[in-house]
Amino acid sequence: MTRPLGGELQQELVQLLHLRVAGASVLEPSALECLQLALHALLADEPNLQLVRGLRKRLESRLADRLHPLRLSAILRTDSPSIQVMLGLMCSLLLTLPVLIGSELLRLRGGFRLFGHLEAHLMVSVVLAGILGSTTSILVRIRDFDQANPAQPTSKVMMGFTKPLVGAAFALFGLLLFKSQALPIFKPLDEGSLQEHCFFLALSFVLGFSERLAQDLISQVEGRFESTGKAIHAPAPPDVSTGSGESPKG
Repeated sequence: MTRPLGGELQQELVQLLHLRVAGASVLEPSALECLQLALHALLADEPNLQLVRGLRKRLESRLADRLHPLRLSAILRTDSPSIQVMLGLMCSLLLTLPVLIGSELLRLRGGFRLFGHLEAHLMVSVVLAGILGSTTSILVRIRDFDQANPAQPTSKVMMGFTKPLVGAAFALFGLLLFKSQALPIFKPLDEGSLQEHCFFLALSFVLGFSERLAQDLISQVEGRFESTGKAIHAPAPPDVSTGSGESPKG
């Protein structure tokens, strides 16, 4: 470039040079290449000021995220799969606050029984135990998300958001399943006893933690219902009697 730079171009050049110095040891190679591209676009015979400004703002944002990774904006723009999963998980856990408040209000008002039998407080406790189990499952294998196949950030966030909801649904399913004795694996416990409450809380935690166990239970219930349905709709066996009380001759 042979002609002198104007005021706006000089200002952009100063900011780009400052970015190159500040981000030399912080920015990744792709960002440094983007910075070099912005310098070439600025020093060209026909500078593209709009392109330079766009690249510079992106680089400034990237540098700020690298220098201050705990800022909310940096967390929202992170490319770390584990942080993306945790972000979705935190959003999901915020939904449990109304559940906790509603449960406490029901308890203070003397309780409530669904269909006249199931205690609402027990159901809420079971749901929270399932959410706790699924949250623990995510935290135990949080490092595995960074080593897994790359996926879109939205899918990672949704994974962290939906897993506690799935854990809550499985926990509620477990409560209804064993209360109804549709799958009589365990002996019924005394209703309302401490042993029963501890059993359902532990079961809900395990179902939230292990989706495989919950799916196995669903498969067993499905198979039981299918076998019962086949037995009901099976044709009656043929009547081998002759009507006269005599056995048929061979």
